[in-house]
Amino acid sequence: MTRPVSPASSHDRARHGGCRGSHSGFTIIELMTVLIVLGILITVVVVPAVRGMAGRQRVQGVQAELLGDLQLARSEQAQRSGAAMPVQITFGGNADLTCYVIHTAASGIPSCNCTLAPGNACSGAAASSVEIKTMQFPRVAGVSVAASSPGGSKIVFAPPQGLATPAGLVIDVQDATSGQLRTTVSGTGVPSVCSPDGSIRGVATPC
Repeated sequence: MTRPVSPASSHDRARHGGCRGSHSGFTIIELMTVLIVLGILITVVVVPAVRGMAGRQRVQGVQAELLGDLQLARSEQAQRSGAAMPVQITFGGNADLTCYVIHTAASGIPSCNCTLAPGNACSGAAASSVEIKTMQFPRVAGVSVAASSPGGSKIVFAPPQGLATPAGLVIDVQDATSGQLRTTVSGTGVPSVCSPDGSIRGVATPC
């Protein structure tokens, strides 16, 4: 006698994976789509944010060096006050870099040239001009330093009190991606710092 075949129980169907037409997980195409979307998001959102943060850090690093060098120039002038020798910071640049050089400078003597190799910045000036420190910032690195005033792109700390001429020299430190700080030097040689575009926290904004 032939035994009737009973329909599969729900337990049997679960044990054998249920319906054959159902699938779980992602297909390769779906995974590739997700990866492409993630790549676009990283390119559009994450990479610019990281570059901007790095740019602001570069600006802050150069700014800290600049403030230290403004103080260095004043202290160098104080050490030479007996000789009545002014100390000057001359700013400049060319297609490859921006720069400044701290040097002694008698009245009427041509300034040193910060675009020359450090150690040779005063080679074209008078013998009384002594190079103290030269800083250069390659443009390919992203950060530039530029100074401006009605009297030009230099500042002189003169004896006996180290007063600054011209008063109100403006020095901008800026990164090509993000970050800008501006330093204004008063007639007494005291710097004040602000961020014209508000990109740097912790300083006055706008200027």
